[in-house]
Amino acid sequence: MRFAFVALVTLLSPILATKQTGNPRSPGESSPRIEVKLIPEKSVIRPGETLKFKVEIWNVGTDDIIIAQNIDRTFGNSDLELFLEVGSALQGSQMHSVADSIPESNPDFAKTFITNWLTLNKAHCYGTYVYMDPIDFPQLRKPGHYRVRAEYSSRGISSVPGWNGGYLKEEDIAKLPFSAWKGTVNSNFASVHVSGPTKKAIGK
Repeated sequence: MRFAFVALVTLLSPILATKQTGNPRSPGESSPRIEVKLIPEKSVIRPGETLKFKVEIWNVGTDDIIIAQNIDRTFGNSDLELFLEVGSALQGSQMHSVADSIPESNPDFAKTFITNWLTLNKAHCYGTYVYMDPIDFPQLRKPGHYRVRAEYSSRGISSVPGWNGGYLKEEDIAKLPFSAWKGTVNSNFASVHVSGPTKKAIGK
């Protein structure tokens, strides 16, 4: 997908030094819960202007969790896709940015964790900016009212060597003090308005 990601803030700290003896979550507990909020920087833009959104990933569960550090596919652990509502359908971009690297046979725990993941405390959020390019969404060149939604997904922490090297050994995953979030969740719909030509421009 052709939209850029810029890190905004992490209200968290990676858990690297405390290799616990086991994961505190028992099998009977519910899965970690998150909410994704999509907030447009401007509610009104000019035709052809790039849309800028703030994305907030909130931990709304009862426990601290682990999430992917990057919400795009740079490390292959998570992905965020933007959808533009056109009529009764949602249109997404099929272009994605992926960076490959050769998997290590014996990944270093601290180095791999700090590169790929971070902790998200309960009742806290992780924020970043995303951009919707009119090249991928030509409707943004036409005046009108539109709604945008984001879909965020994560595969959690894999113990299988992947195409990008972002994985940990099973014994290291078992020692993590928190569970990694895994799944797919939709954001709220954000409304935007593409303005038409001004009266002054029409007079010219």
